[in-house]
Amino acid sequence: MKSFKIANEILHTKNHELIHNDKVKLSSVNAIAVKADSNPLPSIDSDDRVGWLWEKVDEYSTKFNYYMYGVTGSSHPWTLGDLKSGHMTCSIDKWDNSASCPFIVIYTVMTGSGDAGAWYKSRRAYSLNTSNHKIIVGEQINLYCLDKPNFNNDNRSIHLENVVDTGDCLANEVILAITIHSDSSALIGTKIFVSEMGYNLNNEIKRSIKLVT
Repeated sequence: MKSFKIANEILHTKNHELIHNDKVKLSSVNAIAVKADSNPLPSIDSDDRVGWLWEKVDEYSTKFNYYMYGVTGSSHPWTLGDLKSGHMTCSIDKWDNSASCPFIVIYTVMTGSGDAGAWYKSRRAYSLNTSNHKIIVGEQINLYCLDKPNFNNDNRSIHLENVVDTGDCLANEVILAITIHSDSSALIGTKIFVSEMGYNLNNEIKRSIKLVT
């Protein structure tokens, strides 16, 4: 199944603590599971910004998927209703349209009845509403869904308020994975730089994971 199973074991060894500013290094073995099925893989930024740069270089490029939580690394079945927020700190280095903006996706565990996907029950995506928010190329911003986290920076914060559900997305469904994605329909040349990502589960588990090089 998806590589979030491995990523989750890497990132969630202290599952019942409030952990801030964990790190995943781009060149480490640990990072392989976090960037998983991204195509192409992220790279080091040429301007030495600390984070992971992803670029859609040609027609064979698809998107990036970064896995920050998976159910196999938890002793407790956190549900969709437990998720209080998800976030990332990023820069959109090339803007064409709304597909240029990354988004947050939550998958839930298959039950064998009414599953909407081949490996998940439901999928909920939070994305940008371009009617309400303005994007400046190269600006470091905080993107978040649900409740606004307490960011430890002075960046502008933008709420990902568009919600698209695939499947039932019931509050009691167990979370399979929490991820951030780029849009596979984005144009060639799309560039997205991500320096941090994280989530809040029921105000008990608050994580912020730095992506470093």
